[in-house]
Amino acid sequence: MKAYITAPYTNKSVIKGSNVYGEIKDQSFMNFLDAIESVLKELGFSTFLPHRDIHQWGKIYIKPEDVMKQTFEAIRECDLFVTCPEYSKGPNVELGMAVALGKKSIIIQNENETLSLVHAGLNGIAPTSIIRFRDIMDMKTKLRQNLSNSTL
Repeated sequence: MKAYITAPYTNKSVIKGSNVYGEIKDQSFMNFLDAIESVLKELGFSTFLPHRDIHQWGKIYIKPEDVMKQTFEAIRECDLFVTCPEYSKGPNVELGMAVALGKKSIIIQNENETLSLVHAGLNGIAPTSIIRFRDIMDMKTKLRQNLSNSTL
């Protein structure tokens, strides 16, 4: 089983030189994504994290249209789509792709963020869960519970 993991990129990156979308250096953000991945791997998923697997945290430059082609292909091939979109545009576009393709999706959201009406209604189109968490340990526990109780 394959899981696609996404979260904000551009607003978490440091833009320098000609790199249009920048490089991610925020270790706490990278640790958060690693925490999501660790739960998925523990439950037997192989994972795809575009931040790392397409442009290596921004260390290499790939044209945005090529990033999106690879992104769409990876979403098309995944069994599970997991996102922590925050208030970022990119992860919500990816989420739209996943839902349109009928992928089981999990939205991970800090409990201090306002729940979007659109996010709340996605389950009417494709199987979608929303996990609201307090901290990383709470997120990992709830993600593990959600996946243990679901059928994939």
